[in-house]
Amino acid sequence: MPTFQGGMRCVRHITCLTVLALAAAVGACGEPSGQGFGDSVDKARAAKALSALQTGLVTLAVAQADTAGAPAGNVVPALQAKDPTSRYTTLAPTEPGVVQVVGGGGGPVMLVTLSDVAAEGRPGHYVAVWQAAGRTMYYAGPAAPGYTTEAPSTPGWAATPPR
Repeated sequence: MPTFQGGMRCVRHITCLTVLALAAAVGACGEPSGQGFGDSVDKARAAKALSALQTGLVTLAVAQADTAGAPAGNVVPALQAKDPTSRYTTLAPTEPGVVQVVGGGGGPVMLVTLSDVAAEGRPGHYVAVWQAAGRTMYYAGPAAPGYTTEAPSTPGWAATPPR
């Protein structure tokens, strides 16, 4: 009897795996081969990058509250000291996990990172957040956004996070 139950469990596992494989195949119907999976990976990377940027904004608010408004020169070290999960710099990001900090220290701040690097003829994909006076704007696009002291309004910027 134990052998039979073990065999039934094996059949159930195989059946579940088959159903999952069919669901994945049907979900990608009508799309070029691999595009559905690739789109999901791109969205996951963008979500991870956006999460890192939002963590950066919260960390910056905490750092500024702790130091009563750090001067601009102290924003990057203050962020790095409080959030070791990302690498903060004033230079343009060259890989995911590197966050460029522009502005801050009492003025608008913009955080920029790459969710995906350029490869195989595809451009890199940048994600950014801009914040000033309680207003937050979000960016997603193939080119690094430019910093502005006014709320950004160029293509790629929106008042809601990218999906």
